[in-house]
Amino acid sequence: MISTAHENRSAVAARDELGSNLSQCLTGLEWLAFFVTADENVATACVIDACGLTEPGNHAFDDLMMQWERYGTIRTAIQMQRGRIAQLSSTYGCRVCMHRSHAELSPDSIELVVEESSLLVTKLDVLCRCALVICGIEKRPVHEAASWLGVTDSMVQAAYCKALEYLEVIRCERFRDENEYAAVCN
Repeated sequence: MISTAHENRSAVAARDELGSNLSQCLTGLEWLAFFVTADENVATACVIDACGLTEPGNHAFDDLMMQWERYGTIRTAIQMQRGRIAQLSSTYGCRVCMHRSHAELSPDSIELVVEESSLLVTKLDVLCRCALVICGIEKRPVHEAASWLGVTDSMVQAAYCKALEYLEVIRCERFRDENEYAAVCN
């Protein structure tokens, strides 16, 4: 009797954890899609489209399926923005990134992107946001990002560089604000 009660509690806990994980996954996918598209309705449609082929709880490879859903969501969001990306690509054809290689985003930088996403959506164009997501957050190589976006490697590098420069501006402003506040309090 005790073992049956324990099994029932374990099953309920597992179901609750699965529901919580699924909810977090969907929230993350919606954030990714919104960050790329800057449109809540389009973002929701992207997630529905990307996840429509899978049923929660029926996968032997949940991590792999979540990765596919992330990539599917990003690719759908990119498709929705394909025209705008094509328009912007010429702008980045002229911009040169002197760094030639940028590191993936650190966990702190990813947290900054999430915290400041509403500002970044208004300040960065869709090509920069896509490069930031694909190269920085998803940690995919530049040539893969270029393939997904239908632009050249140098355009992705330039857009990613611009996005990283803006993140550095935000980081500096935060540092300044925190230190000014500390100086006022002392």
